[in-house]
This record gives sequence, C-alpha cells and structure tokens, in this order.
Amino acid sequence: MRNISRRHFVALTAAGAAISPFILERRLAAAPGAVTAQQIIDRVKANIGVEWGSDDVDTFKAGDPSTIVTGVVTTSMATLDVLQKAVLAGANFVITAAPTFYSRADSNTPGGRGVGAGGAGRGQAPARGQSAGPAPAPPPSPATVSGPGTGASAPMPATPAMPQSAVPPAPPAGRASGAPPPADPVYAGKNAFIEKHRLVVFRLTQHWNRRTPDPRAQGLANAMGWTKYQAGGDALGYALPGMTLDALASQLKKTLGTRGGIRAIGDRAMTVRTIGLLPGYSLIQAAVAMMPNVDAIVAGEVQEWESAAYAQDVAFAGVKKGFISIGRVVNEAPGMQVCAEWLRSMVPEVPVRHISAGDPYWRPL
Repeated sequence: MRNISRRHFVALTAAGAAISPFILERRLAAAPGAVTAQQIIDRVKANIGVEWGSDDVDTFKAGDPSTIVTGVVTTSMATLDVLQKAVLAGANFVITAAPTFYSRADSNTPGGRGVGAGGAGRGQAPARGQSAGPAPAPPPSPATVSGPGTGASAPMPATPAMPQSAVPPAPPAGRASGAPPPADPVYAGKNAFIEKHRLVVFRLTQHWNRRTPDPRAQGLANAMGWTKYQAGGDALGYALPGMTLDALASQLKKTLGTRGGIRAIGDRAMTVRTIGLLPGYSLIQAAVAMMPNVDAIVAGEVQEWESAAYAQDVAFAGVKKGFISIGRVVNEAPGMQVCAEWLRSMVPEVPVRHISAGDPYWRPL
C-alpha cells in the first residue's frame, strides 16, 4: 500500500472519497515526516530549558497522544472558537496556556469546577472528623504562577465562516425522580466537538512560564515594540520615552486589540518613563516589590483587593505611580505567539501557528 501525502488526503476528502479513519491513520503514520502529539511533547520536554517535574497541570487534557499531527496551534485559551478555527486551519493539536475545561483540574465534566486535581478547592475546610493534613506548600513565585484566564494577540488572517455552534441546546426541564442530572450542554458540546474532529489538547504553562527570559513578558514587549527599551536581563523592566499614563493605557488597548479588559489606576496625566511587567497572574508581594522602582506597572491578572487596592491607595496618597491590568488571556497571548515561533524550529514536519483567543470582555459605550 503506497503512502498518502497530506495534500492527497485533503484532495481525496474534498472529493468525498470513502476512506476509513483507521486506514488514514495507518497511512499517515507510515508517511515520511509523520509525527505524533506525544513525540512533539517529548521534544518540548527535552528543549524547554527547565527541569520537567511531575505535574498535574502540564499534561494532555483531551484526545489520544498517539494521534498523527496535521498541524499545531498555540493559544492562550482553548475556547470553542479557537478549536473551531484550528479545525478550519487543518490543525488537530492545540497547545494552550489556560485550562480547556474552566478549572485548574481541567476535568471534562462540571464536577471538577474550581477544584485542583486530587484536592479540595482553595479555602475549603476538611470534612468533619478528618484532619487538616500537612500544611500546604508555599505559593510559587509570582513569575511562575498560572491558572485560568483570557487573552488576545497579533491580528489573525481572515478565516472562513464559523460552523454552527458546537454547543447543543439545553435539555428540556424536568426529569424523573432519582434520575441523574442531565449533562451540562457546554461541557458536552465541547467534548463532542473535540471527539468528532479527533483533536488533541495539551496544557503548557507551568514549565513554559519558568523559562528565562519570561516568554510572556518577552511576547508583550515584542507586540508593543518595547524590546529596544529593555532594562535588565529578565524582560520585566523597560525605560521608555516619556508618555502620559493615559497614552500608555490607550497604546496597550489599541496594540493588543482589547475590547474592554484594560483597567488603569493613577493620575491620567502623570508621566511614565519606566515600566515594570507582571505577566500572568501575580500576587501582592510582586506589586509591592516592583512599585518603588518604576513609574507604572503593567500586569496581567491580579486580585482586585490585593494589588489593585494597593495601587489605589498609593495614588490616593498623591504618589505619582500608575497601575494597568490588561487581563490574563490578553496578557498571555503574546507569550503563546512566542511559543509558536519556538515550536517551529522543533517541529518542521507540520505547520505551527498561533490563534488568538481574543478578549472575552466588551465594554458598554
């Protein structure tokens, strides 16, 4: 049986040829240059530049790792929109920074909402009669913390019309007493779409964010044209030509294509020359440490009652400091663009591209 090229496969499929998926998989596996999702992740682990630890976060979240890859997509969040665009682009392997199923556990059923893998949700007390167990591990460095969020990236080329939503209608109200609750339509629809198109999803965040320089800060600086102004070797500090805080916030909004997620604290008219970046999700300690050394902080995601409240009190006291939060997905998207560029050198067998998850928010006029 002769090998079949991807181009020939596409032509056969377009012509309506009836070919068994099993036979296609076997032919593609035998084709020169074929690579599986697992083989790509093995290359990632070998080249990422940090020790790969036992981790319940950076793992396969959906699909079969032995699947032959037709194309790779990186994204800040594997939303249904991103998954559909990946299929339209001919890609079946998605590498995402944020969870696919709405929680750190990435459980593909609602039972995993807000609960870390193998553990209780944050702040949950032990059940009566149970010991509290060992003390929790100290929190990770602000530069490596990761979790749910959202984002935007460089403009994408035009895509074909989106297929009809993968989310099925909600089940009819009412059910027999004692019957199990109906499946959540959003979870069910997303699972069905992934299965139908034989997609594979891998989350890459903990290890990716430990690289030096921080790829999220590096990507944001690239997108904003700040690279030449870098001060220091960690990509977190920049000395820019003077501009007002208002102009800086507007520049971020326009360049990153946000619709409503950017929020700023401080005097609009103050002059900003030095900027510190806090990519991803950052804790209050990072903002307290950085604030004295810069005119303004540009952060991804923060707790409003922590870093934002601290910045508000600084501004209220009359200190000329600014604080801008651009949102988690918007902040991490440029870093996943960097990830796509990095992967291209390691995965020459298939196309690799970044697809933006966009800004999930919009602002009323």
